[in-house]
Amino acid sequence: MNSPNQPSAGPKMNGWLDSRRVRDLLAVSVMLMAVAALYRPWLVMGGGQTLFGFDYLQLHTHRIRYAGEALFGPHPYLPAWYSRELLGAPFWSNMQSFPFIPTRLSLLLVDPLRAYALGINLAAGLAALFMYLYCRRIGLAPLPAASSGWTFAASGFFASRTMAGHLPLLEAYPALPLLLWLIETTLQEPSLSRRFNLRLLALSVACACIVMAGHPQLPAYALVTAVLYLLYRARNARALKPFGAITLGIGSAGFVLWPMFQLVCRSTRLLPLDAPQNDISFPYGRLAAYLFPWKDGFPDPFGTTLTFTHYPNTAYFWDTVCYVGWLPLLALIFLMLRGKWRDRPWPFFFVLGSFALILALPITQSLRSLIPGTILRSPSRQIYVTTFALALALGGALDSWLRNPPPMARTLTLGVAVLALAAHVLDLGRHDLHFVHVLPSTSFGSHNANETWRAQIGDGRIAIDSVIASPLNREVDDIGFFDSVMLARPYRALLDLTDKPPTLNIQKLDGSQMSARALAATATKLVVTSEELDDLRRVGGSDPIHVYAVPSWVPRASFLPFSQASFLNEREIHERLRDPRVDLTGWIMLPPNTDKPSPPTPVIMAFDGAVIYQRPSSDVIVLKVRTNQAGFLRVLESFDPGWSANVDGVPAPVLPADDFALAIRLDPGIHEVRLRYATPGARGGAVISLVSLLLLIPLIIYHRSKSLCG
Repeated sequence: MNSPNQPSAGPKMNGWLDSRRVRDLLAVSVMLMAVAALYRPWLVMGGGQTLFGFDYLQLHTHRIRYAGEALFGPHPYLPAWYSRELLGAPFWSNMQSFPFIPTRLSLLLVDPLRAYALGINLAAGLAALFMYLYCRRIGLAPLPAASSGWTFAASGFFASRTMAGHLPLLEAYPALPLLLWLIETTLQEPSLSRRFNLRLLALSVACACIVMAGHPQLPAYALVTAVLYLLYRARNARALKPFGAITLGIGSAGFVLWPMFQLVCRSTRLLPLDAPQNDISFPYGRLAAYLFPWKDGFPDPFGTTLTFTHYPNTAYFWDTVCYVGWLPLLALIFLMLRGKWRDRPWPFFFVLGSFALILALPITQSLRSLIPGTILRSPSRQIYVTTFALALALGGALDSWLRNPPPMARTLTLGVAVLALAAHVLDLGRHDLHFVHVLPSTSFGSHNANETWRAQIGDGRIAIDSVIASPLNREVDDIGFFDSVMLARPYRALLDLTDKPPTLNIQKLDGSQMSARALAATATKLVVTSEELDDLRRVGGSDPIHVYAVPSWVPRASFLPFSQASFLNEREIHERLRDPRVDLTGWIMLPPNTDKPSPPTPVIMAFDGAVIYQRPSSDVIVLKVRTNQAGFLRVLESFDPGWSANVDGVPAPVLPADDFALAIRLDPGIHEVRLRYATPGARGGAVISLVSLLLLIPLIIYHRSKSLCG
């Protein structure tokens, strides 16, 4: 507080602040308009059109619709189980299906075909804004800061994934500049001020949101970078309090992270499978794409004669688009020649950007092969950090160029900078627009649904190729799947039933690629595909869409008496699943330690039974069973520890049927069986979150009490 004897600097200071705010507001406005000019939200939000993205339209749009239908339905709830793919799978515990971050939750309020454009523009705008705020915090002027912000949001890394449809990855894209900005604001704030407490809280909340993003890689890279930056900038005990806020922020997301960790532990990520096709190191030959982005050609969607054929598959293209324009590279050289690499914080980012690129190269493959399973796929994505460093270098070089020029050369200096930026915007913008396609919404839902299909499917499953635009596509339970975190049990079973190699590592499989035996064994009744199939009978459709009926399909729920049960170990079960001579319709395979029913009476009695299947919600299955013999109720839904059963109101164990489905032991009589799914690890995760929040409170209160005492 100023004393009465101190000179008042109010008018001059207020004028300076107003001027600075106006310049910041102008720079941010122009920057965000330039970002929007690339990703063009106005073309979509009015309705009738959608932003094109492969994975989004085949994967994420279905999950957004699924969550919205449950959350805004007559009886709102958050689904714990996703029934629409692969005999079902955990839903909200899979962060790639349902991220809890605010930007994704906002998309639930928008039609899924328009939500993608909103999500992309939110991610790009926030990435640019946080980059701008960080640049201003480290002393860059508004024009250089806006240049860095726009370049980061317009990078080839971001723009290319717009067409690829990698929404969860792009939602995490703003993480790095956000964390660095919050760390800077915290370190620059006096530790006894009230604002310091708010900075710590903001840093903790940001970390919680970042780790709940749907894609783990960019949050992991951002958090590691942030911790290293904190240690680099503070270099003393002052780093402990922000580090504590980061740690507790991550812990407060335990209600999501712990169930997700448990899901990964029972998923294909820990199976001894072949390396996935999209686990890609950055090829040495693709380094030239930093200067010549199209030197290796284009993938198929661009429709050019120069095709991308120099690498095993097009995933090598999508994961190695690295172009940020020539100007950031020239800016990096300028900073080094000018000696700026010795001034903070530039040494950190010079080393970090280079190190990230080196780790992305194949030279590190031997080190990564020592890690069992697949945790962070595709190290080439570490160029995210390199992209950030190059965008930051552009702002640093511009700031150095424009700061304190000779009086006679100010106009010339500014003119050169503006012309260089204009050329940069045209160059990078032209590159990016190859990846931003807006198409009519009718292109993704115009195929007429045959209502007779629904009647034929009943309580069974359908198999629709994921690329077919049909109202039934993922609107009814489908045996196909498209995910990178899948339950290991049903995945192994499908490999066996389709006679595929047991080490095959894929994340997408349409029903048309499965054998008739696999389809029948999973309660699949119809196949809708653009392919012509020889092993199924065509029953409808019109070119180019074919509809096939699956013969001898196993009911979704059936009762098998004790005489039709085999008790085998895991190896024997999978051998029989793979053996085409084994009849899966009339037999059920169970673990050898199963609690078996009492031996049947000597009186030979013909089996008589019936099962009625009902599904009031995604998480609940109700079955009414009538049987005159003891045996097992088999439900063709993925076995998972989250399933619990009640038989006539009494808890009953859920057994793995055929190692991948659900089974419940029943005695003779009439029964009502109720199966309910609850996310494994949800309670433990809630405890972790609660403890972290309780520890965060004294951290904030402690600083507040010190500030009041001071």
